[in-house]
Amino acid sequence: MPDVFISYARSSARPAQLITEALRSEGYSVWFDEDLPAHGAFSAVIEERLRSAKAVLVLWSKDAVHSRWVPAEADIAHEAGTLVQFSLDGVLPPLPFNRSQCASAPGWAGDFEAPAWRKVAASIAELVNRAAPAPSGAALPAATSVKAAAKEPVLAVLAFDNLSSAAELGFFCDGVAEEILNTVAQGVGIKVLARSSTFQFRGRDKAAAQVGAALGASHILDGAVRRSGSQVRITATLVDCQSQSTLWASRFDGDLDDVFALQDRIAASVADALKVKLLASAGPAPLDPATYELFLRARGVVNEADGPFDEASAAAIPLLEQAVAASPGYAPAWELLALVRARVLRGGHRQGPYEAGRAGVLQAANAALALDSRRGGAYTALSLLEPWGAYAARGRLLERALALAPNDAAALSGLSTFRWSVGRFREALGFAERACELDPLAPAALLQLAEMRAYAGDYEGSIRMAQDLHRRWPRNFQILVSLLNNSARHGFWDAYEGASKAAEAFAGEGWQRADLHASQAYAVALESGDAALQRERLRRYGAVVERTGTVPLNLVEAVASFGMAKEAFALAARASFDHMFDPDGPLPSAYFPGVLLSPWANSLNRFPEFVALADRMGLCAYWLETAAWPDCVEWTPYDFKAAVRRQHSTSGG
Repeated sequence: MPDVFISYARSSARPAQLITEALRSEGYSVWFDEDLPAHGAFSAVIEERLRSAKAVLVLWSKDAVHSRWVPAEADIAHEAGTLVQFSLDGVLPPLPFNRSQCASAPGWAGDFEAPAWRKVAASIAELVNRAAPAPSGAALPAATSVKAAAKEPVLAVLAFDNLSSAAELGFFCDGVAEEILNTVAQGVGIKVLARSSTFQFRGRDKAAAQVGAALGASHILDGAVRRSGSQVRITATLVDCQSQSTLWASRFDGDLDDVFALQDRIAASVADALKVKLLASAGPAPLDPATYELFLRARGVVNEADGPFDEASAAAIPLLEQAVAASPGYAPAWELLALVRARVLRGGHRQGPYEAGRAGVLQAANAALALDSRRGGAYTALSLLEPWGAYAARGRLLERALALAPNDAAALSGLSTFRWSVGRFREALGFAERACELDPLAPAALLQLAEMRAYAGDYEGSIRMAQDLHRRWPRNFQILVSLLNNSARHGFWDAYEGASKAAEAFAGEGWQRADLHASQAYAVALESGDAALQRERLRRYGAVVERTGTVPLNLVEAVASFGMAKEAFALAARASFDHMFDPDGPLPSAYFPGVLLSPWANSLNRFPEFVALADRMGLCAYWLETAAWPDCVEWTPYDFKAAVRRQHSTSGG
């Protein structure tokens, strides 16, 4: 009796072989059809192994969906309660298997640390070992890699304590720790958690067991910095979270001129202790201490800003401009300057003409890449210069940024948002999961994951996660308004009632309270089914078009949720979307077309008329250019691809 039976289409033979080898290396007995004996009937042997297996892993692909054998094998496993599903190309399983959980990793080629595979491995382990199933809505187990995720160290670099007499040198201590974090994060075979999560632990909260439990870290690096004039002393300690034993500790003394060397020595010592190989450094240009201090101060300002587009981050620009003027060969300063300039430009906080601001971003990004071609942040900055309707160009730049920094939580979140905006929800979910693994205490990243779970079809899990986030961050406006809208949209009225009470007590800014009240009015109209209330919402949304000339797409989606598809299309037809192709257009937080590409039962994409609207937003051109089709091709009751081709041809695209 095999532990695992693998079902797959012949075109997926290579991934099936990789998975078989990996599972066998972990001690599982695995059967797939290369193990057919020379004697015996083909179908009889397969069915015998299939029915006796403890877990049946179905590798879905487009070919598997249309196979004679794979759906039949999945059906037997589904009836037996042994089915585990893994989509290799992002395709949804066919009915009725699309109602069961299916991990998805489009383009998977053997990455056994990918979040999707770790989920598959957890399910296999549970079935084979007959572990008690997790309660409904619970998080999947953390240790879920066939390649023993516990063997891969997960490092949390904490904010170093300031032991100097000057309290204002805290930014310098944080900067030293962040530089070490960034260096170790470039290593092979290690996961380094983001500073936005790890730097939340300070002072008495630094106990190894507490940090390890909160972050899922296997090790923590803690330290302290004492600075007196030009002299620096850095102490650092590496601790195993499980045993709470110190693996390595040392003290490093030097002059401020030596701070780069000191940081590199600490990073190398940590890597050696964890058996991690660091990538060769590009080697920063010589930097005087005063310039380095400017850079660290600027980065501290950016890190403390309330989100990337916060106006406060603009205060970093003059500091960075001084830094690059003093040391024009320092690539990190140019990279950060490009990012901050781009965020200020696109966030509506710029001073002076747009073209001058755009030129400043290009100058800084190009300077950073000329000095060090591995500066992924420069590509993120360049992506912000593209019009929001330039999907292909933005996608390529964001993909390049992530390729250069594959463990950058911000880059992962950015690509998740982009994939969502063009309707590729399962891919968006995968990127969001990876971002949260690296930044497990970041509210924005966790909220992105909660929302992507709904777009991937897990409505209950999405709402339960959003409720948990609201309990942890009750004053976070974005979490609260998301919980209000989505619990109403998906009919989780108990969750909505709790969120609505919280909204009434919310003491945010005036515009925040107005948005919360608008969400409540939408929910009342939706739940009651009152035609008069729904018409009033439509009238108000129409007034937005009259006042601004355009319409946030979430309002169009809201009208559709009332069952008023005709009126929703008419509302969108009155609006202009020219701003989506204007490099100087507004930041489109409410303009992302992902809200209209959703799998909801009354989503507009289920109507053929939707394709014309998508064409107006530039989506048809993007889908045809890239052949990266949205997930809705799998549920629209018409040939979505053919309709896109016809529409784009008719419109002269």
